Amino acid sequence: MATIATYNELAAEVLNALPERVVRYRASDLVITYCNWSWAADEGLEPDEVVGHRLDEYLSEDGQVGLARQLARLGPDCPVAADDVPRADLAKPGRWIAWIDRYLPTGEIIAVGRDVTERHRLELALIDSEGRFRALADNSSDMVFRVLLRPQPHFDYLSPSVERITGFPVAYFVDDFARFIDLMDHRSASMLQRALNGGPMLERFDVHGRRANGEPQITEVHLTAIPGGFEGVGLDVTDRRALEADLTTRALHDPLTGLANRHLLDEVLERGLARAERQGTVLALIFVDIDDFKSINDQYSHHAGDAVLREFARRLEAASRRADVVARVGGDEFVVVYEPTANGHDNFLARIERALAPPIEVAPSTVLHCTASLGRVDTLTCPATATALLTAADAAMYQAKRAHHAAARSAAE
Repeated sequence: MATIATYNELAAEVLNALPERVVRYRASDLVITYCNWSWAADEGLEPDEVVGHRLDEYLSEDGQVGLARQLARLGPDCPVAADDVPRADLAKPGRWIAWIDRYLPTGEIIAVGRDVTERHRLELALIDSEGRFRALADNSSDMVFRVLLRPQPHFDYLSPSVERITGFPVAYFVDDFARFIDLMDHRSASMLQRALNGGPMLERFDVHGRRANGEPQITEVHLTAIPGGFEGVGLDVTDRRALEADLTTRALHDPLTGLANRHLLDEVLERGLARAERQGTVLALIFVDIDDFKSINDQYSHHAGDAVLREFARRLEAASRRADVVARVGGDEFVVVYEPTANGHDNFLARIERALAPPIEVAPSTVLHCTASLGRVDTLTCPATATALLTAADAAMYQAKRAHHAAARSAAE
């Protein structure tokens, strides 16, 4: 069974294989904490030579303007932001990079940069002349289009690249514009329909649809209003959005169990405590520790230990309600955050104990009887801060563990 270190190694391999530039840096001082091979290679360096330096050392003046703009937008209330202006690349003059950034609860930012030189030149060409527009659009790897609204919506121009992106030939959409909308999900179709009806038009949005073979597809669309319609560029960002989602998941979830990790737990507690104070409700926390977990690893192997951890995670989630949050905060430690009902907090604790009690089969013919110690606190009996709640719940858990050990000694005697 893969360990956390193995997952991190796999993630690094995936990021290093990407053509996009990926860099992680601290928002407070811009110091780089990670970059993939693509980012470092463009600077003529190894990743280890980049880590520890400030990000702005590697940016052009235009790139520094973009960085300042992104930092002003990013934060807990705006975790994802795309810089809609391509930025000049300091390492390779004449190249342009489009950046999208993700703010992490750790105070770091993950930035993914894509070479959009071709698209940027195309956008300049759209302004320059119609002849140049068609010459570049016909050879663009991105989907370039112009839609006219009269007498009914139709494509006045659609670049040949649409077939590579969607799997359908140009004629399929030129003959019937409705086919283009039929491929989209409801939200994307509604956004485009508003533009067709003369309503407010977003300059940039993602269209979720499907390819000719039925596979899901995400196209980043940039629209510009023109007399009688609009024109724009569509970029296939399916893989990029999957990468962004994966980066977000890895940043906030435990890779072994899929539960929330400590970073996400801190955010949940902060928001839960603020809501409890605002609404006058109670927030409760249960700290769960597997008894004698080290002996499981020592006697049965780490594969068995991983199986126990995953099963504990599954049982805790099954015993919890949809609104509750279950997190893994240590090797064999879990936390459940919930809002107790008027008469249900003791029942919930008992429900978790019952859920964790059955034996666990870690391998054929190998069944383990694992026990756990639980400590519960809430904001009625504990200071309403995340640190105080976790400390008190940890102490309550150790008190329960001592009681278990005492009972076991008495039974042995």
